Amino acid sequence: MDVIGALLIMKTVVSNTSPLRYLTCIGEHELLHQLFERIFIPKAVYQELTHQNTPDIK
Repeated sequence: MDVIGALLIMKTVVSNTSPLRYLTCIGEHELLHQLFERIFIPKAVYQELTHQNTPDIK
């Protein structure tokens, strides 16, 4: 099975900060919802993304 095939059968994914920031940066934040039924974002990741010192996405 190739990587794309493996991704298509996954129902849940855990994400760290980088994929969320970069997908948002390129306007593809909905891609994770297209690939996975559930996206788990750990509390520490959420806090990092929403912290006042986190750079804005341009």
